[in-house]
Amino acid sequence: MRAALWYKAKDLRVEEIPTPVAPPGMALVKIDRTGICGTDLEEYLLGPVIIPAGMSPIILGHEFVATIVSDSTGTFAAGTMVIPDGVIGCGTCYQCQRHEEGRCPELNVIGLQSNGGLAEFMITDPKRCVPVPAGVSADVAVFAEPTAVAVRAVNKIPNVPGTTVAVLGSGTVGILCAQVARAFGAQKVIVYEPNPVRQEVARKLGFEVLNPLVEKEISMYKEFDSVLECSGVAGSTKTSLKILRSGGTAVLVGFRPGDESFDLLEFILSEKHLVGTAAHMWDVDVSAAVGLLANKIIETGPLLTDVISLADVTTKGFDRLISDKNAFKIAVNPTL
Repeated sequence: MRAALWYKAKDLRVEEIPTPVAPPGMALVKIDRTGICGTDLEEYLLGPVIIPAGMSPIILGHEFVATIVSDSTGTFAAGTMVIPDGVIGCGTCYQCQRHEEGRCPELNVIGLQSNGGLAEFMITDPKRCVPVPAGVSADVAVFAEPTAVAVRAVNKIPNVPGTTVAVLGSGTVGILCAQVARAFGAQKVIVYEPNPVRQEVARKLGFEVLNPLVEKEISMYKEFDSVLECSGVAGSTKTSLKILRSGGTAVLVGFRPGDESFDLLEFILSEKHLVGTAAHMWDVDVSAAVGLLANKIIETGPLLTDVISLADVTTKGFDRLISDKNAFKIAVNPTL
């Protein structure tokens, strides 16, 4: 089969490798689409960041939708479209016992710590797959993983219905977070974004948009009940806390290596909450995401910039995402 193998920073090669054989209890799936994530882009540019030392070469890709080829457990019939689980824990530690595998010290994220979905085929655990309802296309289902990220992030907010929510950054995950917050009952969702193209997409989806680089606009609202920080840019934590009401919750969704600083005294005295979010659970967050997508509560059309072949993954995928700041999600179709 063909697969996109990461060897080191700026060294991604599409090569022919043996098609994997599913051991007992596992399933072989054919990849329909794999989205290129910002995390993949970081590994391409700077890696290894999350990829463990010595793992090279590794197949990237953790935003996948696939079709069952064979399932030794009988959980799914051949031809069933599914979202495979991408967050695997050891199964025995404190976190795994509480179904928080994303916090497992031996965490295995498919496509970062083991071979992922930028390939024609992949092995997965069918008992941890979420079926995709009939009528949902692969181009929509490929957003299940990033939508699950948004679902988990919004669920970190103690109370959403009737509240005001700010979203900093309107990339793919930012727009999905804004839509999920609205779907979960937020009374008002304001999106902060400096890029005019991304601003327009957010507006067309019905959101009020402000520019975080304009002091007058960033301070127009000063009492948000919660903030979803999705940009990951330097200083974003301080900005999030600045526009958050006393007792409110700021959820850090976007990330980058490095430190952030803010006024600790003000943070303590105002009793604000600062929460991180990273992983997602297949039967909670991914299942909810698939439901939102299947019921057309979340709109993904404006977010799908392109669908490309595996052969073009470097030039039309990773390199384009680096140079084109107006691009949202680029998905790879290995059958093209």
